[in-house]
Amino acid sequence: MHFRVSQCRGWKYTPVVPAQRITSVSSDATSTNVLDHIPYMSWTYDAGGALEYVNTAWTLQTGQSIEDGLTRDTMWNDLLAPNESASFIQSLASAIANNLTFRREARFRKGRETSQYHWHIVNVEPALAPDGNATEWTGIAVDIDELKRADDALLERERQYQQELARSTLFQQALLPPNLPSVPGLSFDVVYEPGLSNETVGGDWYDAFRLLDGRILLTIGDVAGSGIHAAVIMGVVRQIMRGIAQLYAEPALMLDAADRALRLEYPEVLVTAWVGILDLVGRTVTFASAGHPPPLLLNADGGVRELDHLTLPIGLRQGHQGHASTVEIGRGSTIWLYTDGLIEVTRNIVDGCALLEETARSLSTQKVEHPAALIRHLMLPNGSPDDVAILVVTTDFEESEKCLTRSQFDSRDAEAARSARRTFAASLGTSEFSEIDIANAEIVFGELCGNVARYAPGIIDVVVDRTGLQTVLHIFDRGCGFRHVSRLPADPLSEHGRGLFIIAAMTTEFTVSLRRDGGSHARAVLVGRYPVSLLLDETLPAVTDQISSSF
Repeated sequence: MHFRVSQCRGWKYTPVVPAQRITSVSSDATSTNVLDHIPYMSWTYDAGGALEYVNTAWTLQTGQSIEDGLTRDTMWNDLLAPNESASFIQSLASAIANNLTFRREARFRKGRETSQYHWHIVNVEPALAPDGNATEWTGIAVDIDELKRADDALLERERQYQQELARSTLFQQALLPPNLPSVPGLSFDVVYEPGLSNETVGGDWYDAFRLLDGRILLTIGDVAGSGIHAAVIMGVVRQIMRGIAQLYAEPALMLDAADRALRLEYPEVLVTAWVGILDLVGRTVTFASAGHPPPLLLNADGGVRELDHLTLPIGLRQGHQGHASTVEIGRGSTIWLYTDGLIEVTRNIVDGCALLEETARSLSTQKVEHPAALIRHLMLPNGSPDDVAILVVTTDFEESEKCLTRSQFDSRDAEAARSARRTFAASLGTSEFSEIDIANAEIVFGELCGNVARYAPGIIDVVVDRTGLQTVLHIFDRGCGFRHVSRLPADPLSEHGRGLFIIAAMTTEFTVSLRRDGGSHARAVLVGRYPVSLLLDETLPAVTDQISSSF
């Protein structure tokens, strides 16, 4: 007796009985004796399909023999599961009528006095004469219940795994930004792929959103480990970044705040992260890092620069006050943010970084519709064992300048200052600003320019930005520079700081930061007719199409 074993999502056992051996079973007493000694239920039919023999195993399991008057149909009545009997008998009769082999899985009663059923594989083979007609038939039934149940258990585990993976993926998608900001002069492209070796979600993340004053917060990071625990921590850190940015958008401060919060809640966890503040008006990016692979700044002329700080990851900073750097971004510049899965596929970071820089130089002068997808394709043609996040930000200053109004005057020229103030007030549309709003905006303009005239006399650059939810007034001076925290002076009668406090009180948001080349950059978000909660911003899909659709 030979058996063929095949596998397709579990084990399927099909007994194969050579025809030349089947032919001799009923005509040879020795062969019939052999069937009496095999551990499987076996039987034979004559040329007309009538039952003529059942072996010892059949009788032991069913308690029935030929002497009990069994027929081809009745032999199955007390053996097959009730809901399978009619279909089984009909299919068997059809196979015999057409001289065809019959194979089927069915449940047989296990013993004469039991309600338990075991799965069997049934095989009925004809012994064919030269004219093609059957001279007799031999049947055999092999118990495959244990393997069948193992197969079902495997399928159930796979089903549960797929459900868990779907829930985990949905959970991670909920933690990542559903949309990326729509900003004139900026385009975003992102790819996120779970690692090939990860059974669940990971701790990689990316983020980009617009601050009220028009600047763009960019973050990317990686939580050590994988699974739901890492994904939860990823969500915590990302929200800390967003929350701090709404109060004080300073990259180093955001990383230190995340470090302190993480050490209180998850003292054993390490997180690498990079935070950048992109300013289209000032054409700069201010950034700080916490042990994360450095993003690349690609210039349109082919130059590539790493945006890096050698600082410790979140979880090891111990309250260390980090520092931030500011660099200028040129026309057509592109920033590549990524996680370590992009450069560690060969487990050699040096080679990975070298390949990434080579790829960046080759693409820096090209215009690509889906740059993140192309980077992934070139760097990881066969995927990565680790999670990979890639966020590409491309600048187009010609487009952003269409929504900016720039002017310049000398603060020491009173008539030029008055003219600039009138021009500014006239530029505020009445559909967005009421008369009171415009009057308040004039006061803000006057206080800002007066502050420059007092402390940093000279050239003032004025920019009105209408690209965001609210109009933002930017004032650049060339003095010694200062930062501003909105609060009243200690002496209520002091004039020092009172003007800046008034500005803060009359605007939705007011910040002052140091300029990279000296001086200060003031941003005043003007109050208009509608609160921010009623204004809607256009957004773009956060995740690009599948890689395969791009190539």
